[in-house]
Amino acid sequence: MESSLIGNKETTIEFIDSESGATNNRLPFVIIPGLSESAEDYIPLMKLLSSRCIAISLRGRGKSDAPKMGYSLEDHISDIKSVIKHLKLDEFILMGFSRGVSYALGYAFTNLNSVKGIVLGDYPAHHTQLPPEWVDYFLASPPWRGKSVSERMKPHAIDGIQRDSKQVSFWDKLNLIQSPILIIQGGKEGSALSVEDSVQYLEKISKADLIVFEESNHNIFEPDLDKFVNVVEEFIENL
Repeated sequence: MESSLIGNKETTIEFIDSESGATNNRLPFVIIPGLSESAEDYIPLMKLLSSRCIAISLRGRGKSDAPKMGYSLEDHISDIKSVIKHLKLDEFILMGFSRGVSYALGYAFTNLNSVKGIVLGDYPAHHTQLPPEWVDYFLASPPWRGKSVSERMKPHAIDGIQRDSKQVSFWDKLNLIQSPILIIQGGKEGSALSVEDSVQYLEKISKADLIVFEESNHNIFEPDLDKFVNVVEEFIENL
């Protein structure tokens, strides 16, 4: 696993490239982490997938810069674009988890020909506007993957995400995506994807497949990471 830094205008962005699948015929697998996650969180998954994997630490996370300003949906999409352009990826599979789904979809709609498959992890097709009180709520949330929010992100980055957030719905644009989409939903309480939104995905996407992990909540990687790997591997194999 190699961690690298590239520039997106004045902001430095980190990505981790497994290079493990560089010699096989599979498309690269690009990972957009959840709200407070970094590329480092996905190393265990990257080690198990047979494709070349690239995980991106969006601004304010991991070893990426945390600028004072610039945390809009468009700013996050530009971080993804900068890594894709740097790596000269013409075709790839895109995965988003949690709020990373909205960043991944936002990117996909600007690059429909390059994205040959999409994995959406337990999140509806919208980018939410976060109220001011969300900041304190988020800072008080339990540790995620062994790290508290304050260990993961600087306070001004969290403030910036709230301040620059706006409500953006992708539901009415989903029919533009012609590539296959895999939706993974947590089946237990705490899932961020409702049954109603799951049905809406299936209604609006021509090539959609929904899989429910009955033993998982929002954290669809637990309690069985191998199950997640097997489902994704099958999806990639069938592209």
